Amino acid sequence: MRIMAERGFTIVEVLVSMLLGAVVFGATLGALDLFQSNNRYDLLRNEAQDNARTAVDNLARDLRNVAAPKSEVELPGALERAEPYAFTFQTVDSTTPPPGSENATNVMRVRYCLDDSTTTNEVIWKQVKRWTSAKPPEAPSSTACPDQTAGDFESSTKLVEHVTNRIGGQNRPLFMYRPKGWGEISQINSVEPTIYLDVNPLHRPGESQLTSLISLRNFNSQPLAAFTATESNGHIVLNASESYDPDGLALSYTWSEGNAEGETVLPSTAQEYETGHLDSGSTHTFWLRVTDPGGLHASTTQKVTLK
Repeated sequence: MRIMAERGFTIVEVLVSMLLGAVVFGATLGALDLFQSNNRYDLLRNEAQDNARTAVDNLARDLRNVAAPKSEVELPGALERAEPYAFTFQTVDSTTPPPGSENATNVMRVRYCLDDSTTTNEVIWKQVKRWTSAKPPEAPSSTACPDQTAGDFESSTKLVEHVTNRIGGQNRPLFMYRPKGWGEISQINSVEPTIYLDVNPLHRPGESQLTSLISLRNFNSQPLAAFTATESNGHIVLNASESYDPDGLALSYTWSEGNAEGETVLPSTAQEYETGHLDSGSTHTFWLRVTDPGGLHASTTQKVTLK
């Protein structure tokens, strides 16, 4: 009967085995760490995208309940301020007003803005101001985000983090406004938010983008005033049929004569008015003001010299 040898591993074999085991174990740990890191970024990315969608939904809800302007002086259009990275407007407050409030329509001021103090992690804020007086407080003048001036806003809420609209010195507007080429804030009838998100800037998979277009359904366009002045047998026929309201609303007409609007109000609120007999060679300045049912108005004037 042959007895088997009982030799073990040499020290070199043991060291090589340990080294190979360490390499394999290290690679396994590295792969696990990479998986956990990617999984963490995926969760953060999904959370940021969900927050962005929720913010856009809230923005749409506020804008679709925007308070229609009562007059040009009180509010020239649906928005109070419109900038690439911030805008302010008044909207109907869904909460119950406090007892004794003189704020008959229960409106509040809302501001959305982008805090880009850290360009690799910009933040979208929502700020709210409520009041109980009959007239709203003056619109804030601060451009800081968030606006921390005492009395400007009563609450500030952080809506979305990991925004990268301005990363690397880029100027990609958070808010754009339509129609394109608008010249006055009163002409804006829709808002287009565009949010760029990246929870791990400068690394793959890169940015994601969320864009929406929100129409201002309570938007009230300013009417256009225009009229013709035609001489007829010593009379002047004033015709405002060229005046119109972009929203298709009915207009009311006020005619006046003089060096200033309203100096001498003429006895007619019709679209067309004919003066009495006027002296030949005399010069007259006529004014027309058109007003829509929402209280927005526009004026124009013409100077006429009779032949």
